[in-house]
Amino acid sequence: MTRSPCRLVWLVAATMLWAGCADDYYRHSPAGDVPQNALRVGVTPTYPPIIFKQGGQMAGVEADLARLLGTRLGRPVYFSEVLWDQQIDALLAGRTDIIMSGMSVTEARALRIAFAEPYLEAGLVAAVRTEDSRRYASTDALLQTTATVGAIEKTTGDVFVQRSFPNARRVLLTRASDGALALRNRTIDVFVHDGPAIAWLVSANEADISGLWQALNKEQLAWGVRRDDPLLAQVNESVMTWRRDGTLADVIGRWLPYLKRPG
Repeated sequence: MTRSPCRLVWLVAATMLWAGCADDYYRHSPAGDVPQNALRVGVTPTYPPIIFKQGGQMAGVEADLARLLGTRLGRPVYFSEVLWDQQIDALLAGRTDIIMSGMSVTEARALRIAFAEPYLEAGLVAAVRTEDSRRYASTDALLQTTATVGAIEKTTGDVFVQRSFPNARRVLLTRASDGALALRNRTIDVFVHDGPAIAWLVSANEADISGLWQALNKEQLAWGVRRDDPLLAQVNESVMTWRRDGTLADVIGRWLPYLKRPG
């Protein structure tokens, strides 16, 4: 890689995120109606503000960038909803052309697919009930907890909890919104997930839930493509161009206003 992706700067208090959405030229069509030249984008729309549904349309950072990519390549965009743990299989089977769903780069995933130039550097953070926030004022106190820790199944957050919370009881969840519900219902005491999702969660539940904004790790978000697909070079060129002309920073800043933009 020739450039570093944008870096997240976590604030002590969550900022209410921008919830608007640009006009959507995309319309979901039955699979049989997908044009041959369509860019089939694999998404798991349970990860606001990265990719989710808003008003019946795909929204978020990935959705906006997918539309820009389709326009740049002259290909209509078809969002294909895929279960998270089936994203790589769907890509390799040729059912999708690219994964644009908040996927972080890991060595295990890179054994099976190629990752394009990362577009964002984020990290895992934790959310807790506001009444418990002082108890976890330090990262050491958080990692040594014997409480119940929730994570989204088969994500890097799940792996991190298994490895880094040896004394905690682990509870697996399906989506970020489940984390907020589980905290309020006291099913879990700590919820670990990607920073952008935690910020969105806290902003929507700020009376009850607080974020612990010290990043627990660093992760690079990038798009997955088949190794032999010429699309990889086109995507890399697009990301590099958007970084130079400010398009990437504009899209990310629209959904993640607490980001520190590169100078």
